[in-house]
Amino acid sequence: MIKFNGIDKIYDSYSWRITRKAKEVWKSGNVVSTKHSEDSYLDKFEKSVAKYTKRRFGIAVGSGTDALYFALRAKGIGPGKTVLCPAISYLATAEAIKRTGASIKFVDVNENGLIGDIGISVIPDAVVYVNIFGNLADYNRLAEYCKEHRIPLIEDAAQSLGSSYHGIPSGKLGDISILSFSPSKPLPCFGNGGMVLTDNENETDLIRSMRYHGAGTAKLHHGYNSCLSNDHANVLNFLLSKYKKLLNKTNKIQKLYNEKLSRVGISSIQTQSKTVSNNHKFVIKVQDRDNLKAYLETKNIQSQVHYVLPLSKMKMFYTDDKMPNAERFSQEVLSLPIHPFLEDYEVSYVCKCIGDFYGV
Repeated sequence: MIKFNGIDKIYDSYSWRITRKAKEVWKSGNVVSTKHSEDSYLDKFEKSVAKYTKRRFGIAVGSGTDALYFALRAKGIGPGKTVLCPAISYLATAEAIKRTGASIKFVDVNENGLIGDIGISVIPDAVVYVNIFGNLADYNRLAEYCKEHRIPLIEDAAQSLGSSYHGIPSGKLGDISILSFSPSKPLPCFGNGGMVLTDNENETDLIRSMRYHGAGTAKLHHGYNSCLSNDHANVLNFLLSKYKKLLNKTNKIQKLYNEKLSRVGISSIQTQSKTVSNNHKFVIKVQDRDNLKAYLETKNIQSQVHYVLPLSKMKMFYTDDKMPNAERFSQEVLSLPIHPFLEDYEVSYVCKCIGDFYGV
């Protein structure tokens, strides 16, 4: 079976070092840091990610969903506010907005599934945009819109750590940004986790208070229980030290896919010019997508349909607004296996099976 996700291969490759990093924390007895402390395992990881993304502060939390919720709260989003959100994303993006009590206004996407033209008459209170598959949206256009209307731009970089826009790393491409470390994300955790990235010290203090029951310098009536454990932080910090090597491997696999699939007339979703993608997902646009997926399953190849429905058509977020690009996109895309430890012969086999399905 060619698996879709390679987190098991990551463990196989670094097993003794991953285990050692986790045991180091377990033996210390300090598995969860409930207060911010300099030079803790959690603090070291937060500083490493902040440095990697050229941010002043990183605040690790329990999940990417919580990270987005806290980022929205830090920007003053709550009941009575309206937030723009692309119609294509994982439901957690809209879920975090809804959790604040704010209203959601969906925006159609472009041909690559990234947030399209905003073009609405009512000015929102914030814009959340999502770098799906590791590809980056047009940051300058979004930043100019938000600057003109004096509203915050929030980057959902859950899938794009390691990508860059005109030399600016993802995680820096917003007034505030968020990451996810769930097992399916580019930098995966053997559990769950997320992070808020900001250059604002007051926002940092607020989010640190929110993540653990309101404790800290911010004056909150209550908070939440959303901490990244120290063992996860220590393992993630180790994997971050290997991240460049892992991205280079994935980049080679992406190029091999494109080379072989071009021979059978299949094209993948591409990132725009002057941007670098981390190639988090390898996504093709095809006709008869569902039957192709079923066929690949018979050949022991796992694939996934991401975004079966646009967010705007899901029951919990439903709107009558037309999103033609998003609706078409959700019917055509299929994600193929890609991870740093995928073998060349496995890529060749996947491409051959796709060619066989279409008779080319």
